[in-house]
Amino acid sequence: MAAEIYSNINTVNPRHGVKQPKYPWSDGPEYITQCPIQPGGKFSQKVIFSEEEGTLWWHAHSDWTRATVYGAIVIYPNKGTKYPFPTPHADVPIILGEWWKKDIFEIFDEFRASGADPNVSDAYTINGQPGDLYNCSKSGTMPLYNCLYFLFYFCLIFL
Repeated sequence: MAAEIYSNINTVNPRHGVKQPKYPWSDGPEYITQCPIQPGGKFSQKVIFSEEEGTLWWHAHSDWTRATVYGAIVIYPNKGTKYPFPTPHADVPIILGEWWKKDIFEIFDEFRASGADPNVSDAYTINGQPGDLYNCSKSGTMPLYNCLYFLFYFCLIFL
């Protein structure tokens, strides 16, 4: 796979779970395993898959860009081979993320200047979306069945 990455900030974008033979420096933090892509620059990366199958993860490693630049890489079995489990009816990647009202770099600068813990995100996202929004009030109630089912399922699968 070839990836052409353009950036307006210093960043690196490793692919986690990919062995990357002959290119071990393509995974890791900036200034340690590789120099970051400079603002306005681009980086061509050759990603060599060997035996990987399944869903892998990529994200930025620079400062807090790792909180906002991420995604899934879905690798299907080679033709003529089967999954190591029953074939799924569908593949639906679920990517959990965070969202802030303020600019992420302002939050990072405040965190570095104060030495205190950074602000937690203002919302969590699923596949980049904040989820359903409801018109709530103190005089009304809202059933949480779907939320509870999701939390139960999430805990069983991921924890």
